[in-house]
Amino acid sequence: MQSTDMMLDVSAVLGATVLGADQTAQIAATLHLPDAMPQGELPLLFAIHGGGFSQAYWHPAFLDESYSFVRFFTAQGKAVLLIDMLGMGQSSTPEPESRLNRELIAAAHANALQQVMERLGRPVNLTGIGHSMGAMMIVTQAAAHPVFRRLIVMGWSNEPMQLGDTDVSSLQEGLIPSGYIRSPAGALRKLCYWPDVPQSVIEAIEARASATPACLGRAALTPGIVHADSASIAIPVLLVQSAVDTSPAPDKEPGYFAAAPSVELHRLEEAAHCQNFAGTRQSHWQRLNAWIDRMS
Repeated sequence: MQSTDMMLDVSAVLGATVLGADQTAQIAATLHLPDAMPQGELPLLFAIHGGGFSQAYWHPAFLDESYSFVRFFTAQGKAVLLIDMLGMGQSSTPEPESRLNRELIAAAHANALQQVMERLGRPVNLTGIGHSMGAMMIVTQAAAHPVFRRLIVMGWSNEPMQLGDTDVSSLQEGLIPSGYIRSPAGALRKLCYWPDVPQSVIEAIEARASATPACLGRAALTPGIVHADSASIAIPVLLVQSAVDTSPAPDKEPGYFAAAPSVELHRLEEAAHCQNFAGTRQSHWQRLNAWIDRMS
């Protein structure tokens, strides 16, 4: 696997209205290429992490290699582009945060992706992937910037969301009006981690938690926030819900993607919301890979 770190300038997308005269905005990204590059179109996965995380969700270098989504997929001959969402991880945190919104952040992500595609300088076969809040963002991006051939939406609920033992209304009430918020990691452990996830792994993940733009926290907790976007997507869609996850009615989720020519729902047993850390992660990735190949 060959990996390249990048800082991609997206200031022009946000503009002076958001950034003022003195700020710039950059997206931290890493492009992971397989050692044996395929001929023809390059299969490229563009993956967005969830709230409180960074691109390390997909490639946690602080854990053993069996936890790396990236290593699994590059071994299948696919390239993987990871980003830190704007306002999270190593990406810029524009101030005041109140000038940001879901649509602007999605536009910044789309611009970062376009820059990398131009740098590659070869045709790509593009799959968009999002987990949790990142799934909300990949749906937003796919609707407004339709470059993906297929879409994988993991751990997102278009039904009224459930967050384990955590009361959604109390989270909504506790959100600050503007700024960057820390996720209540301990309170969400039952939602995020199946009992087979070692305590040491959970603690290592939580020690590296990222702040999240308040605007995205509000959006993720707003019922119906991407209903219209979901309904407009006209490419194959794969939905993934774990045994413990955000949707109270997973079987209803496919109906929100009315324009998609194909919508499949995968139920991942013996896993909670953060599928990449469960003991079943390898079989989960194998199913994703098989679906991508079948839809290519």
